[in-house]
Amino acid sequence: MSTPYSCQWYFKREEIEKTPSIQDGTPFEKELIERAKGCNFIVSVGRSLQLPQLTLATATTFLHRFFMRQSLKDYHYYDIGATCLFVATKVEETLRKLKDLIVVCVQKAQKNDKLLVEEDSKEFKRWRDMILYNEEIVMETICFDLAIEHPYVSLLRFTRELKGSKPLAQTAWAFLNDSLRTTLCVTYRPHIVAAAALYIASKYLDEKLGDPVEGKPWWEVVDASIQDIQDASSQILDQYQQLPVLPQFRLVPKTHSPITESNFYTSKKKLTNVYAN
Repeated sequence: MSTPYSCQWYFKREEIEKTPSIQDGTPFEKELIERAKGCNFIVSVGRSLQLPQLTLATATTFLHRFFMRQSLKDYHYYDIGATCLFVATKVEETLRKLKDLIVVCVQKAQKNDKLLVEEDSKEFKRWRDMILYNEEIVMETICFDLAIEHPYVSLLRFTRELKGSKPLAQTAWAFLNDSLRTTLCVTYRPHIVAAAALYIASKYLDEKLGDPVEGKPWWEVVDASIQDIQDASSQILDQYQQLPVLPQFRLVPKTHSPITESNFYTSKKKLTNVYAN
């Protein structure tokens, strides 16, 4: 790309459709699904290790950047997901023992959280060697560009500026978490993604995004174009229809009852009113 180094990780639509994987024969839709699977793997492993959300966001961003320059034909998304998470724990200073990371990776990959993984087993050694070998490849592929700006900070600032409610911020945060599975982190700058999540949340909750400030519409207040916001919103929403491999959408319920694990989930059907607006 002929863009400055600081902008090298933002790609146009036509570039997203000509990744190394696609040039190797992987259909566009299949690549999106496999990227999403890799991100789901990162989140599943990370939550078991009680890693903070920012570490998971950093790891998924690394994965998306990696596959803008490497092919899924050459690297499995689980392998790169594990490696990106390992690197992210260092970057975000949320280190976990490599042994613990490997054990959870094996369990999640084999879909058995109770699986006993011994350090002297072939599977443990394979994952250990793979992660340590791929670490250098990942670092070189992402050009050792380890500083990640995430949309969460912008989201909280926008909510304050637009006088949004706590449920609005929580719901938008949930949409941001799900946006990690999409290629938005290599398409739009963080404040655009934050604005899109806020826009969807406002539609979902039927909450107005504040009164215009100094005669400006809300999207100008957050320094974004409505076209970019709507496009990013569409990409966030499209995943619930286009990526059948995804788990149920984590979203704050419309009621104002306390958020618990039992009521923190909603089916895709409840997103109908968002699509309609």
